Amino acid sequence: CHPVIVRRPLAIRYHHAPSPPAQIARRGSHAKRDSSSFDSLLTRAMGVLDSVGTLLAEIANLIADSQRILSLSDKRHWGQDEREQERALDSVLDEARKDFQELGPLVNGRSQYEHDRRHDSMEELRAIRAKFQALTDKLKDWSRSGGPIDPTWVRETYSLKRELHRAQCRAAMRVFTSAREASQRCLGAFIVQRKQRAPTRDAKAGIKPDENTYRRYFADELLACKNVGAFQRFGDQDIAFVCDFCDGHLVWEDIERMPTVRSSTQAVPPGSSDKPVSLLANDSNWQALALSNCGQHQKQIIFAPVAIANHIIPTHGDWEAKLLCPLCEAIGEQPQDEDDDEEPYRPDEEFDDVKSLQEHLEWQHGSSTLPTTTTADNNCCVM
Repeated sequence: CHPVIVRRPLAIRYHHAPSPPAQIARRGSHAKRDSSSFDSLLTRAMGVLDSVGTLLAEIANLIADSQRILSLSDKRHWGQDEREQERALDSVLDEARKDFQELGPLVNGRSQYEHDRRHDSMEELRAIRAKFQALTDKLKDWSRSGGPIDPTWVRETYSLKRELHRAQCRAAMRVFTSAREASQRCLGAFIVQRKQRAPTRDAKAGIKPDENTYRRYFADELLACKNVGAFQRFGDQDIAFVCDFCDGHLVWEDIERMPTVRSSTQAVPPGSSDKPVSLLANDSNWQALALSNCGQHQKQIIFAPVAIANHIIPTHGDWEAKLLCPLCEAIGEQPQDEDDDEEPYRPDEEFDDVKSLQEHLEWQHGSSTLPTTTTADNNCCVM
């Protein structure tokens, strides 16, 4: 008589992905990865459990794994490249944590952003996760084989940092757009415009700004632009601003460098007049004086923060962002008289580029305070 062998079924325990705030909000966290390899393969195959939060948590785990690999290596043999790689990984995790903490409140709470599962956001973050996995695998191989680290990995890490930042921004923008269907503005434009409202909010609160406060207003406005995108040379003569949130381009034609001060601020420094300073566009403060690329011609352009604060998401397949006129919007927001039977003015015109918006501002909202253009005797430029 042969013994009967009873096989008991294996108990497979499923674990939820670690909460992204616990991974991203603590720099250099070495939390355990709860999921078994089977669970991980199942989740990735099905793709139904992925969300912005879980993918960011996995990316944070991969960065922490890379940091741990470096920390366990023999630092006596380290050179400049190894130290730079360590700093690069620290920088990636710092910015990822900062983005996660700052973007959540902009889209009606962190929970909505964390649990978002829009297809485009999932695809972008999965691709970035795969790149971080490849980087971690290369560091594992290096730790086994020894020798100097590949210096190209540092550049790759900083490139991934930029990709992750833009992916988080775009994911937040998609949540923001779906929640504010009536608003055409990009989330990046909303962030800059919110900074421009700071002087108005302080004035309503009875705060009288001093010279240092004015400087802070102007610095915060420029910093907001830097945080939502980047300026770059566009062709030989133009400068473009590329928004991290919508990937829309705003192009200023034929300028040597982007001015950082309004023409009105240069003409009347803050504090020299009793008139309160406003960063929101009006008929006298949307201009800035720029130098053409040939270097012999001064001209008025739209001050960069004014354009950035009023751009909208490009249509699908387009690369250039359209713009709204802030002065027309201000007119439409003015209260009507009780006995006025006419329909309230609702501007709906969109402008294809920075140049067309400037033409509209000059012709429809022209001001006598516009400085005259000064041109040298020989202002010919070779195209």
